[in-house]
Amino acid sequence: MKNARFLRGLVRSVTLTVAGLGILGVASLADAQTTLKVLSERFPALEYYVKAMGQAPGVKVEGTLLPSNKLREISILNLSTGSSAYDILWGNDLDIQALASKGWLEPLDPYLAKYNAQYHLDDFPASVLKPFTYEGKVYALPFGTNVMFLFYRKDLLEAKGIKPPQTFDEYLQAAKALTTKDMFGTTMCLKRVSSTLNDFQWYLNGHGGHWFDAKWKPAFNSPEGVQAVEALKEMMKYAPPGVHAYGNDECTVALTQGVVAMGLQWQSRAAAMDNPKTSKVVGKIEWASPPSRGKGVPAGQRLAIDAYVISKFSKADKDLVFRTLAYASRRESMRGAAKLALPTRAPLLKDPELVKQYRDWPAALAALQVAQPLPPLPEFLELGEGITTKIQQALAGQLTPKQALDQAAKDAEDLLRSRGYYK
Repeated sequence: MKNARFLRGLVRSVTLTVAGLGILGVASLADAQTTLKVLSERFPALEYYVKAMGQAPGVKVEGTLLPSNKLREISILNLSTGSSAYDILWGNDLDIQALASKGWLEPLDPYLAKYNAQYHLDDFPASVLKPFTYEGKVYALPFGTNVMFLFYRKDLLEAKGIKPPQTFDEYLQAAKALTTKDMFGTTMCLKRVSSTLNDFQWYLNGHGGHWFDAKWKPAFNSPEGVQAVEALKEMMKYAPPGVHAYGNDECTVALTQGVVAMGLQWQSRAAAMDNPKTSKVVGKIEWASPPSRGKGVPAGQRLAIDAYVISKFSKADKDLVFRTLAYASRRESMRGAAKLALPTRAPLLKDPELVKQYRDWPAALAALQVAQPLPPLPEFLELGEGITTKIQQALAGQLTPKQALDQAAKDAEDLLRSRGYYK
């Protein structure tokens, strides 16, 4: 019965196509039967792009959308076993370095050259492709630039005579002043692993510290790193209880429901603030570049680029899979997604109509100037497990910040030494 229904549907499809457009070639008929399976993170911008893939000629797309932590587990499980369960997988700059180093991804350079003119692939700046380059080869097509910046309640700050904070000291004082019996001064995203890494990245770089030195020796246990953990711990006094379990979803809810007055969050969450169906603070949230230690010290908050890769183990025609990604990333497609995430095509970021249309863009573009990606180290997420465990122990008072960072640095150095990083 299933085969009969399938054949009847195929005959109807071919008949309509022939009647309307003329006879298709054999290759096109084969393409029309191709189902591509996509594994993607779940949030609005990426949901949009998975749907856009499904509109590409010659394919049917089946998408599985999951939170990032669960998605990473499934990605690694499938790729490490050589499974062909997924043809296209989501990742950001950090994930893709690690996956490419294992030989699990399809290099895209031949397709980028082949389809450059058709899909305007030179719109993607070299700086955007660089995080997805491993040993000289590009392994991902970037879809959305995401940057963290400060979300704040303009009405509440103005009522207290407070300007958007530019330094950590000003941020702390503002959080104190805005904390009442009905409101917390700030939210914090400290859920292990990636959320803690994101917040610590901001505090570490913003205090003038660094993750590693030029030889990949840990440097995050410097005096600046210790100050960063101490500042995180102090700021928790003015955040909701349980922020050690807050990820991006929980922080977004705290902002949209008026539970908190400020917080660092991703640009992709800005649209949620003005959604009247889910937000109690429509029109009240504004944005600014995050505070740092002071003048001349970039905030260094997290910059991430969402991208899609092709599994090396996909049994589908890799050329067709790439064309599906290229189609979904067209200028027209990214223009439609601009309300959900910053495009990665340079001409769109400079489009005056888009900059005027989306009221968070001026702050986002300014934040891009002081943002940094996490270190381009394939092992970094693996290291992050131990680093975030120690930071959380320091925040809970089980270790001093110095003890926590020294232990994390030793563990990180031991692991990198075992992988041949030091001679």
